[in-house]
This record gives sequence, C-alpha cells and structure tokens, in this order.
Amino acid sequence: MKESREYLCYCGLYCKMCSIVNGLPQAAGKLEGIMREDGWEYYGAQLYPEFDAFWSVLSELKQLDETSPLCKGGCGDPGCAIRACAISKELEVCALCDDFPCRLLKDFTARYPFLIENGERIRELGIETWLCEQDALVARGITNKSLIKH
Repeated sequence: MKESREYLCYCGLYCKMCSIVNGLPQAAGKLEGIMREDGWEYYGAQLYPEFDAFWSVLSELKQLDETSPLCKGGCGDPGCAIRACAISKELEVCALCDDFPCRLLKDFTARYPFLIENGERIRELGIETWLCEQDALVARGITNKSLIKH
C-alpha cells in the first residue's frame, strides 16, 4: 500500500479521490466476479470473437489502484504544465509556491473548481493534516467527481 503523501498531486488533487484509483478497479473486480459466476469465460468468446482481449483489459482495470503511476509518476496528461512547473520549482505541491494561485492552476479550475480551496487548506493545515482530512473524505465515499458542483 502506498503512503498517503504519494497520492498528493502537484495541483492539489488527491489521487485516492480519482476513479483510476477509487472506482474503476473495484467496479472491474465486481464485473469480473459477476461474469465468472455466470460462466462468461466459457461462452464469452462464442458471442464476441475478441472476448479474450476484454478479459485482459478488465484484469488491468482491476489493478489500477496498485499499478497507476499517480500524478508524480506521470499519470494524467503527459504534457501537464502544472506538473512541469512544480517540478522545475522543486515543489511538492503548488500551494507551497509563492505564485499560488497562478494562471495555470486557475485555468485548471475549469475542470476541478475546488483546487484553489484545496491549496488554501494545505497552506492552512499543512500537508500531513490535509492528507488525513482527505483520507477521511475518501472513507466517506467522497470522490473528485462528487466534489464538482454541477
């Protein structure tokens, strides 16, 4: 199991709240269980010629929570300007930057409107306490998607 700090993204997202780590692996495991219980490994290929490839993808999805490189390992947009900037400034998280919140981060709030608030909370509490707060939210079933108010 990875340490909570490894799940901290440069921008202030928390990888444990992402469906790649918290959602897809569990759903894929449940789907596989249902399908195996119903005998799909015996007749799936008869119905769908490329069914073996499906099992392979499903197996990979089940392991994403363990195999995802997370943000700091390159998950997400390979050309992420926020990641590149934080690395160039040797920052663990943008909230620790003198320029916080910068244009790059403000632009990213179009997708994740709670990022500035996350950064302010990191500044207020410190990283370790903020991570404990995030773990408590994850335990309650909170995800990045659920934090986005439509």
